[in-house]
Amino acid sequence: MNRFNRPALAVLIIASLSACQSTSEPRQAVSDTNKPAMQENQNTLQVYEKAKSDYSAWFEKVAESKTLVIYSKGTVNTLFDAWDDAVDVYDEFASNPAKTMESYSVFSSGTYADKFNEYIATVSVQYDKLQGLKKTADSLLADSIAEMAYLNEIDAKSVYATKFRSVERDYYKLYSYVEDNEIDDAQVKQAEFLQKAKQLEALVAMKRNIAPLQTEIATLRKQGFKTVAPISYTKTSAALEQAQAVVNLNPRDAEAIGVAVEDVQFEIAHLKHIGQEVKKFKNVDDDKFEPLILELENRLHVIAQTLDDLDLRNTPMQRQADVLADKVAQLNEKANLESAAADANADPQLAALVARLDAVNADLSSKQSKNQVLTAQVTALEMANENNESLIGDLKSIINTIKPEALNPFVDQKAGGLPDTNLTPASSVNPVTSTASN
Repeated sequence: MNRFNRPALAVLIIASLSACQSTSEPRQAVSDTNKPAMQENQNTLQVYEKAKSDYSAWFEKVAESKTLVIYSKGTVNTLFDAWDDAVDVYDEFASNPAKTMESYSVFSSGTYADKFNEYIATVSVQYDKLQGLKKTADSLLADSIAEMAYLNEIDAKSVYATKFRSVERDYYKLYSYVEDNEIDDAQVKQAEFLQKAKQLEALVAMKRNIAPLQTEIATLRKQGFKTVAPISYTKTSAALEQAQAVVNLNPRDAEAIGVAVEDVQFEIAHLKHIGQEVKKFKNVDDDKFEPLILELENRLHVIAQTLDDLDLRNTPMQRQADVLADKVAQLNEKANLESAAADANADPQLAALVARLDAVNADLSSKQSKNQVLTAQVTALEMANENNESLIGDLKSIINTIKPEALNPFVDQKAGGLPDTNLTPASSVNPVTSTASN
């Protein structure tokens, strides 16, 4: 549309000057006569350049405004109608700048430039209105905008087309409330929209993650697995309910939902194989269970042979399982030690730390042993001390028993009596001496 022709205007000016110079008037007079024409042509060129600049600037803005139709369809339509009219007028003088200042119509006193500016003014007003609505709606409806974007991201329309269209209609209505400046109503309706959209979001997550599991479990139930393996079936159903709760809690938590789905898939696989094993026993005729028991035992035997060339078939199967579990634990422990040793060898600094730790543990063990010996010695001394104290107590008791009789003569002497030359009979001394010596 940029059909601009400056050379045409230049030719027009030059022709005017040449015509004036061909007259017999003096050059100064000719120059004075052409001044108004030159000024007019200069003004025309300025108006033309301004129109050209406005056209280029609004061309980009109007093109971007096509994406704003959600904020106000009517405003966008008015903007584009005015722009189309402006383009039509501009095309009239784009290739002929001199026409810019010509009268647009016999019924109007305005020029082409005036008419173009009139339409551009309408475009500007509508554009500013759109930008204002956009600013308000983007702030007020931020949660709804994010929710709708997420529903499109997960392609909810392909899962629940009817429900999605209903949610989408409610979403567009929110912008109508903003356009009509009914802010309170917009907030109330936004809360209702978010609740409805969240429900759709959960339904989509359920459809994609839980529905296939529900179908598989329902098929197993029809095949009789609930009857033949009720315990395993109950566990599977419980895992399914747990997965449903995870989805309802947060339909966007893909990691948690993935873990819950894997748990249900595990329980389904377990139900299948348990049900198959039970069906084998139920199909046995005349209680001939020995082949099935031998088959189970043989499975354990294969594992035992693989682990350490063991033959545990002379022990109960429960015992066989325990032995195999211990064997595996030992292998794991050995593997961990070898891995630690390999890591230590690979890292000299780590090896040094491990060696130091071993030395500290050895020193601690030695000190603990010495401490135990000292503790035993202290205990023995305490016991010996207790025995000695007991013996001393016995001696004191004996002394206290015989002491008053030995002191009687001395008591009598202090009372004024004469001492007896034969103070103590021999029969009285011997028992005391004997007792004391004991």
